[in-house]
Amino acid sequence: MSPNEAQEVFLRESNVAVLATVDRRGRAHAAPIWYLYEDGEFVMSTGRGSQKHRNIEANPEVTLVIDRRSLPYYYLSARGRAEIGRALSREDRGRIASRYLTEEQTRRYLERMAGLDSVSIRLKPRKLIEFNGQAGR
Repeated sequence: MSPNEAQEVFLRESNVAVLATVDRRGRAHAAPIWYLYEDGEFVMSTGRGSQKHRNIEANPEVTLVIDRRSLPYYYLSARGRAEIGRALSREDRGRIASRYLTEEQTRRYLERMAGLDSVSIRLKPRKLIEFNGQAGR
């Protein structure tokens, strides 16, 4: 499912998302994650063997929630089947990190992450759910 123009603008903002997964025993796990949204797909990265990675291998159905935590509250919830892939390139990791960090912080982050074993997570949403909060209006 593709977002509308207003949703696309929101997804380009540097909001931290929360990725919800389920393990083999049916236990939910939700964790903050940085993302990049391009061409109808969310791109993320996590450590190889992390809880997120193991859960997606066991059950690829996930929900990604991107929210604005200031008034007016707003969120998009993206549901779909995640795919685990090879590690992102340094360039792609830098494009994600630079959405959240200064140039200098991004450089240091990439240096720290250079030796870590990671995987990519890709999510093409099957369904988008939008919430426009009324609190504070």
